[in-house]
Amino acid sequence: MSKIKNTINLLRVRQYYKNILLFIGPFFGVSLLNFSLYPTLLLSFLVLCAISSINYIINDIYDIEVDKLYPEKLDKRPLASGELSISFAWVITALLSAFILINLIFIIQNLWFSLMTILILITGQLYNFIFKNFSFLDIFGVSFIYIWRTLAGCFLINIFISPWLLVSIFELALFLVISKRKADLTLLGLRKALEYKKSYKRYNCNLLYQLQFFTAVILITTYTTYIIWTAFYTSLIESTIFVLNILLTIPLFPFLITTYIKTSNNEPEIARCTEKVFIKPKIVITGIFFVIMLGLSFYGDKIFKLA
Repeated sequence: MSKIKNTINLLRVRQYYKNILLFIGPFFGVSLLNFSLYPTLLLSFLVLCAISSINYIINDIYDIEVDKLYPEKLDKRPLASGELSISFAWVITALLSAFILINLIFIIQNLWFSLMTILILITGQLYNFIFKNFSFLDIFGVSFIYIWRTLAGCFLINIFISPWLLVSIFELALFLVISKRKADLTLLGLRKALEYKKSYKRYNCNLLYQLQFFTAVILITTYTTYIIWTAFYTSLIESTIFVLNILLTIPLFPFLITTYIKTSNNEPEIARCTEKVFIKPKIVITGIFFVIMLGLSFYGDKIFKLA
């Protein structure tokens, strides 16, 4: 049982939720009710999860000595704690690689999706060995992976996605990564953070707070502009209900972002482990309502017709 738990930590299954970005394209492309796409989408989701695990495993192997310096990490770093061996990690990596290749070559067979998976892997390894040693480059490197995940879903079912939405995804990634850097400095302090990542050399809490605020403003502005443009454009061909529902997401989005800022500033560990945000009722309830309003905007008519 202990080995299973350690293997799950090695794979970082808790981080798999990030690959939900694969479904952004199909969602806004009004394709989620096309159930014939689900086998491909779900299998592709697993492929992205496997690639994520490979990036995490190689990072853990590379950082094994550094991770040993942080007792709080040892519980979730089975290589650093000695619970699992490096040779076992390489075997898991080989199995994941085989799973990915078999699916890309024989089942999914989508050239552009395959290209996005390669970019996720390459960007992840560039981060592991280069980007994380340089201030700001580390933030942009991680953020680009969010774009590759989103584009992977678009290419998978051959749909167009608005550049406005892609920019919003990138800005959201910047916002989350900057928030994490700020939380690291707050909890660890500059000296200890520098032992963890060299990129913290040019960071300080004040700078990161300003960047967090700046990216939040830009993100909210971009999303609001995208929604207003979408509402205006589609008002010519869609029902008034669609326009009202999608416009109602405008106040919800900044509320989500500002609540996250407040929560992560009061509890920095939330920003360090973003998955912990799912235990915060205010954010979860607002997020669910936000998704429901978006869903009704794009799928309301189809759902009511099915009913």
